[in-house]
Amino acid sequence: MTDPNKPETFCQRCGNPMAGEGKAYCRQCLIDQAESHIRDTAVETPKFKPWRDTSGGKIVMGLIVLACAATVVYQTPRTLTAFKTLKPVRTGSYATDAATDQCLKNLWRLAHDFQQGGTGVGQPIVCPASGKPYVITPGPNPEIRCPDPGAHGFREILTSKKNPVPELKRD
Repeated sequence: MTDPNKPETFCQRCGNPMAGEGKAYCRQCLIDQAESHIRDTAVETPKFKPWRDTSGGKIVMGLIVLACAATVVYQTPRTLTAFKTLKPVRTGSYATDAATDQCLKNLWRLAHDFQQGGTGVGQPIVCPASGKPYVITPGPNPEIRCPDPGAHGFREILTSKKNPVPELKRD
């Protein structure tokens, strides 16, 4: 396969015969030479990887996860109540006028504010029939009463934080 008229050349690096390619190096030596110019890049390790592998780092991460889980569990009731719709204005057979209906809506709003963590302090909401602010009895289950239930034709109109449905009591 070699031409007798062409002199056989040898690779200057490894000394293997080349079939008259007219180059100084064989193919394998050219590849080796090119690969020697490629720099090896060091694999970057994350900054906190050694810290994560220590027992102290694992304890700290565990405490962070527990704190996040406790926050989610603590806030779940408030989150669920945020998605609930308000209850109807009236659930009974009493025939009421517009002022009493507005009074019941105000009691619903105040009870809802107390359930959301409000204190009833601020701009006072007043009864539409009497023009007086609602009476709030403080305590663990604060009660909110109409200041003049007689103006609506009832003995008592009240609601509380735990029972936000307004109660109408006749004589």
